[in-house]
Amino acid sequence: MAIPTGNAVLAGDCGLCGSGRGFAAAGASSDPREGLRCLACDCNARQRAAAMVLLQALADHGARGASRVYLSEQASPLFVALRRQVPRLEGSEFATGWARRLRMAAWLLRHGVPAWIHHRDVTALDFGDAELDAVASLDVLEHVPRYEAALAEFARVLRPGGVLVFSVPFYEHQAHSETIARVRDDGSVEFFAEAEYHGDPRGGGVPCFHHFGWDLVGTLRRVGFTDAALIRAWQPGQGLPRGVWLVRAVR
Repeated sequence: MAIPTGNAVLAGDCGLCGSGRGFAAAGASSDPREGLRCLACDCNARQRAAAMVLLQALADHGARGASRVYLSEQASPLFVALRRQVPRLEGSEFATGWARRLRMAAWLLRHGVPAWIHHRDVTALDFGDAELDAVASLDVLEHVPRYEAALAEFARVLRPGGVLVFSVPFYEHQAHSETIARVRDDGSVEFFAEAEYHGDPRGGGVPCFHHFGWDLVGTLRRVGFTDAALIRAWQPGQGLPRGVWLVRAVR
């Protein structure tokens, strides 16, 4: 399906907020995963795809409103929009500084969510064992040096039958995941090839440690999930004309 260019709008209904205003197509041809923001809730294609898979998993269990869900982001359009669908949604940011967390909390307040920003490390969550019904994490694990520890932690906090939905930059032609960097003993980052950073280049970006391939499914099963699959979320009528790779795993 061709994506309009320029200032055009891709028609469709948002599967997250329900709006029929469509999706901003500017720049989406070059990066449909990060583009195609809903003109109502401002969530991009990746965020809306993950929400679609998560909400369907909760609906399958028939208890969306009662489900306790953790999202590994908080000061984001996704958290704001998803909270309307999942009242018991909890979020966090990897933000240790009080000033930064205060700015994030102010952003949330401007978007109608009066809440303090929680700092959490996905390799050492403060939830109890089997406490959550679902976990969602978007483009975080490639920035975690010990991503297997984060996956094991997600398995620990999920109840049996609970679901994990996450996205990472996925290399669909790559059978095996590759570690491209490590943290030295002095805390600096050593890249094994060309340095790769994601995010705001003016702030130096965030180092990427992993390129993920199909063996990610096996890793999930090793750390405690009973089932796992890579899926391509594709819904042209909901602003997902190219599809977005996601991982869905069941505890």
